Amino acid sequence: MSGALSGFKVVDITRGLCGPYCSMQLGDAGAEIIKVEPLQGDSARLMGPPFIGDESAVYLALNRNKKSVVLDIYKKEGGDILIKLIKNADVFIEDLGPGQPEKLDIGYDQLKPINPKLIYCAISAFGEKGPMANQPGSELVVQAMADYTNSLGAIGAPPVRLGTDVANTNTAVFAFQAIVAALFHRERTGQGQRVSTSMLGSLMHMRGVLWGAQSDPVDSWGDGHHQDNYIMPPEYTYKTKDGHVFLSFGQHDSSDPDAYQKLLAELGLTEMLEKDPRFKVARQVLGTVSRYAWEVKGIWEEKFKNMLTQEVINLFEKYGGLAMPVSNYEMVASHPQVQLLQMIREMDHPKLGKIKQTGIPWRLYGSPAEFQSPPPALGEHTQEVLSKLELSEEDIQHLREIKVTL
Repeated sequence: MSGALSGFKVVDITRGLCGPYCSMQLGDAGAEIIKVEPLQGDSARLMGPPFIGDESAVYLALNRNKKSVVLDIYKKEGGDILIKLIKNADVFIEDLGPGQPEKLDIGYDQLKPINPKLIYCAISAFGEKGPMANQPGSELVVQAMADYTNSLGAIGAPPVRLGTDVANTNTAVFAFQAIVAALFHRERTGQGQRVSTSMLGSLMHMRGVLWGAQSDPVDSWGDGHHQDNYIMPPEYTYKTKDGHVFLSFGQHDSSDPDAYQKLLAELGLTEMLEKDPRFKVARQVLGTVSRYAWEVKGIWEEKFKNMLTQEVINLFEKYGGLAMPVSNYEMVASHPQVQLLQMIREMDHPKLGKIKQTGIPWRLYGSPAEFQSPPPALGEHTQEVLSKLELSEEDIQHLREIKVTL
């Protein structure tokens, strides 16, 4: 493995989305990832549809640059091998929940004596203490708890879940940051440590900007919040003759102080400056979060109904505004900007041939992050990894016979 974290070994027993996404980022940066799975495999292997062949697209998206080792860690023999793996690791990631690792003798205090330099990362739904610490969590449950569902949908209508798994993915990013920070601390001091993050805490942190705007309900209008200063309507685009477009025209969009008036003149809307006080300031009537944008949306769309999307884009760009067509997957994947960023890439899979992967969003120019190996088959690296623990072929065969591994 090459990359900034080359030489670091990570043992990861997490399943599903959050933990595996975290360890994949470490693997992208060059760390060796030992993915320890139960006999039935990571639950993500069954998530679908969609499937590519008989492989879950979710699993494929989260598990490149890893080695798969099958172990039943709830059996003594499997637990003993896991501890041997952790003894030689730099990082251990678990999502078993508060108090559960200790039952398997893999709590931080139990592992510290055998590996004092270990970075131990615990991921949980609601945190490690408090009345909800031991409750199971899911994306929807945590979104609801963190107030995320209250900002989508129509005013007065039921709350709406964010479509993307923001709790899982962002917690993974924060866990990645915490691990890298702890490794940096260890490089300076030689000290390992325990780090933790929670899905609830991650969403609360991300929610801070909106909640900060609520400190003064009147001032929060100025940053574009809607009728109740909190809920955004479900539709933000402007309909054109052949599609939809996102538009923005704020005070920062143009060096020409008369650009907004010129835009209105070209569209035949100059009279709105005198007729409708809402039109006095561009940022109040144009944009996805502007104060009156939803109320006057129909006025703009009446002007756009005979204009192609590209014509609207050209018009706004002419006067320093911002405009972007609504893209589907095919459009965005083929866009030259996305291709330049390499955000949709192909890699070879031994069973599926070429598979597409979302690219790595950060760049290290001195130690580039790379796609180094495809998502592994279940237990693909068990023999390789266990052999390095000085287990003989007879030992490994015994583990298979007692169903500790495959």
